[in-house]
Amino acid sequence: MSNLILTSGNILTLRADALVCPAHKHLVCGRGLSAQIFERGGAALVAACEQQSECAVGDARITRAYGLPVKYLLHTVTPQWSSGDQWGAQAVAQLRQCYERVLDLALEKKISSVLFPALGAGTNRFPHVIAAHQALEVLHRRAGEFDRLTVCLHTPAALAEWRQVDQRFFSR
Repeated sequence: MSNLILTSGNILTLRADALVCPAHKHLVCGRGLSAQIFERGGAALVAACEQQSECAVGDARITRAYGLPVKYLLHTVTPQWSSGDQWGAQAVAQLRQCYERVLDLALEKKISSVLFPALGAGTNRFPHVIAAHQALEVLHRRAGEFDRLTVCLHTPAALAEWRQVDQRFFSR
């Protein structure tokens, strides 16, 4: 059995050591999944985030995961999709860097299982096929460093897109 899992559902109900939170550079409550995480984490999470330094696009920070079924939150600032214009290549590289940096931080903190949403594909509007390709290339290459990496997609349709990318480009 692979230690890289693709699934769909409510990521906030799954168990792992850490959950990746799409973040604002000041680690304040954002939209989408970020808002749900901050709602559950409450004042303790807000206070923990206030102690962190500003986080650049593509970088990551760690806090405890107050009120969630995981121990840690790995906050990462994802780029905004710019519809493939002249800044599109930079945004794609930054998205890939989010995955790399989160995994580096997880290893540094001895975290062995991580839950990922479809970084960038929510409120930052990356097409799932592009987000999936960037994520899966990094996650497949680094999966052996962890007990379990799980990508939880919000809908069955998104899961189908990710599985299609996985089968087309990464199945052996």
